[in-house]
Formats: sequence, structure tokens, C-alpha cells
Amino acid sequence: MILGFAIFGALISLIALFSLLTAAQRGDSKIGSSLILLLALCGTVLAIWNLPYWSHPSHQTTKATTQKTNEQNVKQQLIKSLTKLGSVSFDTQSKTYTLTVTNQSLKKTIAALNQDPSQAKAAKWPKFTNNFAKTSQSLKQALGRGYTFVIRVGHQSPVLVYKDGFVTKNKFES
Repeated sequence: MILGFAIFGALISLIALFSLLTAAQRGDSKIGSSLILLLALCGTVLAIWNLPYWSHPSHQTTKATTQKTNEQNVKQQLIKSLTKLGSVSFDTQSKTYTLTVTNQSLKKTIAALNQDPSQAKAAKWPKFTNNFAKTSQSLKQALGRGYTFVIRVGHQSPVLVYKDGFVTKNKFES
């Protein structure tokens, strides 16, 4: 629509310019043609300035999206990427994303580690822990400092807790 205004303004500017040139050759009054040309040029410049090409999308996006929207977007992204492991929830007051494990294999691994934490290395728990540290770091980059990422089974005490890219609790750390 803005492009249409720009094209229409340009056409009117051309017509007004030819009208002004004709008035100058004939010795007629140039005031009317000059005013129309000036208005058409202003309208054209304004329409061109408002074209999406000239706008700064990153600046407008930054203004438009709020922290709450960003938090919900991150939640949706986590839900998508962690769907095989469990369900994701978000508590806005504590700024905490929680992965509640529903994957039976992971639940069995955690149950076994609860019985014998010394098996953490054999169960590749350090690698699992490091992968989620990267997830926590991504949260920090996307949302800023102060966000916590928790992994738990049911209503049990969390197995892993991350904040700003670092592990703050690892139940099976040796």
C-alpha cells in the first residue's frame, strides 16, 4: 500500500513538474503548480521513507517484543526441543524453566543413579550435564541474567539446577 502511495506521488510530481515548466514557458502563474509539486514531492518522500525497505526491522522488533514475549518464545522452543525428554513449564515470578522428565529411559537412569551415584560417569551423566549447561547459556543469551533451568522427575527434588549457564546443583556430582 505504501509502495502505491510512493508511485502515485511520483506520478503526480512528474505531472506537477511538467505543469510548472509549461506555466513558466507561457508566462502564467507558477504558484499553483509549485504548491502541487511541493506537496507531491513531500508525500512521495514520506511514502518512500515508510517503505519496509527503509525501516530497521531489528530496531522495530526490539521495541515491539517484550521480555514476557521473549520468555514465552523460549518456553515454546524448549517444549519443541525437549519433547522427547519430558514436559517444560515456566514460572515467571522465579524466572525458572522446569523440565519434568517423562522419558522412561531417562527416569530409569536417574532412579539407578539415586541408588548408586558412583555410576554417574558410566551413565554418561557428565555429558548430559554439560549439554544442559549449554541450554542454560542459551537462556542467558536470549533473556539475560537471572534465569534458572531445572531438571526433575515428578515432584522430587531437582536432579540438576542451572543458572546463567552454570550448574548450581548436580545431585550426582562425584
